[in-house]
Amino acid sequence: MIVDTFLVSLGVIFLLVMVYLAFLAVASFWPAGKQRPCPPRYRFAILIPAHNEERQIGATLDHLLAVDYPAGLYEIIVVADSCRDRTVDEVRSRGVTCWQYERGEDRGKGYVLQWAFPRLLARGDHDAFVVLDADSHVDIGFLRAVNSRFCQGARVVQGYTQVRHPERSVLESLAFLGFALNRNLRYRGRSRLGLSANLMGTGMCFTREIIERFGWPATSMVEDIEYQMFLLLHGVRVVFASDARISVELHRCRQASARQRARWDMGKVNVRNRFLGRLLRRGFGRGDLRCLDGAMELLLPPFAILFFLGILGFVLFSCRWCHCHPCMRYTWLAGILLLLAYTGVGLVSARAGTRVYRALLSAPLFVLWRLKVVLQEIWRGRPGSRW
Repeated sequence: MIVDTFLVSLGVIFLLVMVYLAFLAVASFWPAGKQRPCPPRYRFAILIPAHNEERQIGATLDHLLAVDYPAGLYEIIVVADSCRDRTVDEVRSRGVTCWQYERGEDRGKGYVLQWAFPRLLARGDHDAFVVLDADSHVDIGFLRAVNSRFCQGARVVQGYTQVRHPERSVLESLAFLGFALNRNLRYRGRSRLGLSANLMGTGMCFTREIIERFGWPATSMVEDIEYQMFLLLHGVRVVFASDARISVELHRCRQASARQRARWDMGKVNVRNRFLGRLLRRGFGRGDLRCLDGAMELLLPPFAILFFLGILGFVLFSCRWCHCHPCMRYTWLAGILLLLAYTGVGLVSARAGTRVYRALLSAPLFVLWRLKVVLQEIWRGRPGSRW
């Protein structure tokens, strides 16, 4: 009886989650509002927190210096956080401003932004701010795309982030799939529905008004999700700009990738504990669909876990010793079909290469690896907010 109840509950939850994701996927193909061309108007400060990034920062700056935007309307500022390599020299050799941040225990991207924004506001010569990671390469039209969104009334914009080398390794191929599902279907679908897109850590853009009003209170390891939920509670929507493109470098080393993913997963748990109740109260109390959608985002497990649930359901559905009600079998089957369709649509929409499709053969092993990573991190304790 207990096992049957568990299987029924698991199947219903799985199906509901997949229906939600399928709805966002369908919405992602709805016609977008027409983007009116807007001449360069906003003066940007591009803020790049960096910790020992001598190998990456040079190429990042070269891409920024080549963007199609008037040179007098944007400034690049790198904040070197406790760097012990040649990051500062690499930055200054290109004539770019470099601030040095040394705060001992208060290290990490969130603390760097909390320290840097008041200094930028005090100067008073910028209308908007862009936050990039030190390994992010922006497209030549990035600033023009963000400028157009701001001219049309957006106050917070998230750019289109993509994996730079999706066919170099299995890990990067599967990460490309994750980015495609999130970016092309979930975030774009939310934007089409008038909901709030996600902040992704790099390619985050804010008008001066937002930073003046709220500052930067987010200092956890997942400062992007934390600030996104903070903004939702204050009625601020994040707009997704699919034409503001950024490519990022991912870890090829499995151990480094494991540490990074564990920080993301455990960081999201921390943010969920802090914000979920408030989002639900505001969502149901005021009928705020954006807050309810934000709560759903916090409750949504990693796609690898959904994949695991789908495989588990498929096995239970196929085994003869499973004595679930016939309706339960159809519930699992519907969820599995939606999962496969959702994955396929994401791959097609991102124009994935053949190696990405081949990497799907390793997906079961990847799922088990992700579960192992999360369990190990839970056993060791939650990570902090450092690099």
